[in-house]
Amino acid sequence: MNTGDTPAADSRPTRPAQRGVMVRFVWQTDRVGRFQFPEASEAVAVLAAHYSGSIWPEGDLIGDAIASRTTFVGVETRVPLDGNKATRLVLSGTPVIGADGAFDGFRGFGFMEAPSVAVPPPAPAPLEPERVTQSAQPAPMGLSASERQAFREIARALGARPDADMDSDEALDPVHTTVAPSPPAPEPVNAHPTLDRLPDILDRLPIGILISRGGVPIVMNRPLLDWLGYESIDSFHEVGGIDTMFGGRDPSRRSSDDEGAMLLRRRDGDMVALGVKLQTLEWDDLPASMMLFETLSSRDSVEDAFDTGRQTEASSVSAAELSAILDTATDGVIVLDGDGRVVSMNRSAEALFGLGIDEIIGERLTALLAEDSRARALDYLEGLKDNGVASVLNDGREVIGQTRDGGRLALFMTIGRIGTLAEPKFCAVLRDITTFKRAERDFIEARRAAETASARKSDFIARISHEIRTPLSAIIGFAEIMHDERFGQLGNARYRDYLNDILSSGAHVLDLVNDLLDLSKIEAGRADLTFGEVDANTVLLNAAKVLQEAANKGRVVVRMSLASHLPSIVADERSLTQITLNILSNAIKFTPEGGQVIVSTAQTADGEVVIRMKDNGVGMSEADIATALEPFRQVTTTRKGGGTGLGLPLTKALVEANRASMAIRSKKHAGTLVEITFPPTRVLAER
Repeated sequence: MNTGDTPAADSRPTRPAQRGVMVRFVWQTDRVGRFQFPEASEAVAVLAAHYSGSIWPEGDLIGDAIASRTTFVGVETRVPLDGNKATRLVLSGTPVIGADGAFDGFRGFGFMEAPSVAVPPPAPAPLEPERVTQSAQPAPMGLSASERQAFREIARALGARPDADMDSDEALDPVHTTVAPSPPAPEPVNAHPTLDRLPDILDRLPIGILISRGGVPIVMNRPLLDWLGYESIDSFHEVGGIDTMFGGRDPSRRSSDDEGAMLLRRRDGDMVALGVKLQTLEWDDLPASMMLFETLSSRDSVEDAFDTGRQTEASSVSAAELSAILDTATDGVIVLDGDGRVVSMNRSAEALFGLGIDEIIGERLTALLAEDSRARALDYLEGLKDNGVASVLNDGREVIGQTRDGGRLALFMTIGRIGTLAEPKFCAVLRDITTFKRAERDFIEARRAAETASARKSDFIARISHEIRTPLSAIIGFAEIMHDERFGQLGNARYRDYLNDILSSGAHVLDLVNDLLDLSKIEAGRADLTFGEVDANTVLLNAAKVLQEAANKGRVVVRMSLASHLPSIVADERSLTQITLNILSNAIKFTPEGGQVIVSTAQTADGEVVIRMKDNGVGMSEADIATALEPFRQVTTTRKGGGTGLGLPLTKALVEANRASMAIRSKKHAGTLVEITFPPTRVLAER
């Protein structure tokens, strides 16, 4: 009982001091790391006074997160403030990149546990307690205006209709329930419940979400990470992040209305096509970019999840866009029903046939084709219906189209299935190939004319050669009789000199005529060649014996280096001998005194037989080689004797007639190497 003037103390026990609620605040640093607390409330004044203008000390999780210069979320620590016990602190932040691309500090938000307060005991409960409405936990702090705006932007982008409920904290925070009075919870949970649930909510969405600022990702949900092949947002940022994903393109140039698919680069280097939407929102009281990514299947599921009515609208827009795209195509596109009747066509098809859709709709496809192409088109269409060979080997058909005025069009037609098994439809794509057919016809005519001209030239050369060779043989024969003085002496010594010139000139002209005949026969494909088994080493030895006297006169050494086990080749022995004599005589002729010519044979690892003739003579440049291979052209700067100008061209033609190839490598004043290669198909197996 109270006996004094002081009021009696309350005999009810007091409730222990509760843990303080979490107070939200905004923080930022400069590029050096000095902290600032803009708009700090009274609840965080002690924290602001303690750390403003200071660099966070090293040694705890927050210091490590600041030093990493990467986005971090929900890093928790305890800090001593004004001698009190350690206060719980949770920080989240993202790096800020300046206009020059350099690091410009951090910006973020945090939660701080407010100081503890003593709570008076509750009043006695009435005899008949009434059921009251209260939260099962102390009312958590609601989302900030910027966070609510971010949620509304995400929902609006996904197709939801924003309503009045989304403007309140209750629309986003956990639902409050109606319960009877109960004893207070011993340890109320003060963390922000909606913020803790945000990653789980975003990971459950059927689309990809990426929120970034200054090219640095802040939020990235699991579907997008899986599509791009990354384990976490940190691994995404480490390999280049947004810049790598878009291949260096600037995604901010895309319009917010652009729903088209883009090719994005995955972590493994492959490309994936995703629809992309780009929007701007407020995140942590600062502007940020939000990108939404969706596949074709997820696009449908998102529409169904929020508003089935909008799906019809989106489908109609897509159909209109598809129709516009087809109208801009240069090929005619015709949609057919299961019976091959015209359902629709694009403007290019209307222009192609000179018919409007109203004039042809319901008619069969064959009405657009000429009579001689209708059966071909019907067989093609029936093959697609039956899932036969035509549906597997669908390589199109060439048909003739028929215009309104009876004109004929060369068309290439490809038909494919576009309907279901229950309701089959087909799409026919018609390309006008009139220009290509005309070019093909012109080419065939030009080739035929060239072949005719070549044949006429060969016949002319052969006829003239025969006409020249007959009197030429008589001239040479009479000159030889006079030279030998078979019917008496000439009387004057100059006549003998003239006869020598006549014989030399006659032999030169005769060689020219013979070469012309051989070349014209080869070009006309009428060369008289007899293929059989030929020993290349024997041919080379015989040619060297024939030319040994010429080599001795020119004081040129001819060396032979022939493979001992060279297999035989399939060739014409007479023409191969002529080839060898032509090349070897040229090598001796253009090699100065004291030089040498090396003749060799070998079989390569690929099974080819190669004949090589190399000299260390005057040589030729690349331009000289091209000149020497042209008929009637000679390299006059290095010639030491006469010739017809047909030696190398005739030799090359004979080599090709024997199904072999000839290569010439030469250099001025360094000699010439000629290689004749017989492919494995012309080489006989060793016995």
